[in-house]
Amino acid sequence: MMTSKDRKNLEEELKSLRPEDIFRPLDDVVANAPPLYPLWGYFFFRKCVTSLVGDPGISKTTLGYSMFHSLSNGEPFLGIKPEEPINVLYMDFESSDSLVASRHQLVINDKSPNFILYNIVDYYLPQIATLLVQYCKDYDINMIVIDNQSMAFNTRDENDNSEAKREMKFIRSIAIACNAGVLIYHHPSKSNMPGTRKGSGAFARARLADVMINLDYAVEGNEDVIMLQTVKNRMTDEKVVWYINKTGGKFVFCDMPTDIDIPKQATNTIYTKHKKRYLKC
Repeated sequence: MMTSKDRKNLEEELKSLRPEDIFRPLDDVVANAPPLYPLWGYFFFRKCVTSLVGDPGISKTTLGYSMFHSLSNGEPFLGIKPEEPINVLYMDFESSDSLVASRHQLVINDKSPNFILYNIVDYYLPQIATLLVQYCKDYDINMIVIDNQSMAFNTRDENDNSEAKREMKFIRSIAIACNAGVLIYHHPSKSNMPGTRKGSGAFARARLADVMINLDYAVEGNEDVIMLQTVKNRMTDEKVVWYINKTGGKFVFCDMPTDIDIPKQATNTIYTKHKKRYLKC
């Protein structure tokens, strides 16, 4: 929420501006715009906010630890290499040191020097934002993971669009200030709706994310295979549907399970629902 001091500073800043400073020809914007900076696959870009929605227990956190261990060591994850060296700050608002160590033992076999952890539950994200930005600048952090959004902000009412909007704008300001990609975890609604309506609470979270990924169990009753689907992507035209086997904390591609009531396809495909067809990546 904007304070009276913020408003005063904004008013002073606006007084110093000329119309030409804020109204620009489209051609000038296009000519001088910096390019997109992809970090990994279709999902993570510098100054981009990616939202990951999945049921509790579906292995969002374990997936994150395994993924960013590989990427922070310059190694491919799911066969896809990072576009540049990844220095990740993983903000885990739910896991104690003992749980972190247990998860590390399950999914990681060696050192992770470029994987920085924050798991102090005494503070919320806005309280440590200044320290976070300074650390990211000092140590060239280019990927920030927030696990999860409600815990990071101590969200009072997930259905409040104003509160959700403030949280998302805050996250975007962090991404811009740190010149980093941001991945935020969020839980699904009780109705567990498909597409961009899957996340619980206010729709502003989905609306203000650049990329939205849903995690679901591929087949009800089978917890070994999960489906990863991009349901929104402002950064590229690519929308993927992947099937991933997560047995034993290891994440590997697999084919679509045969008991899904749609034609069997290879895992790395793009599904266009309104056209009812599959397109190869």
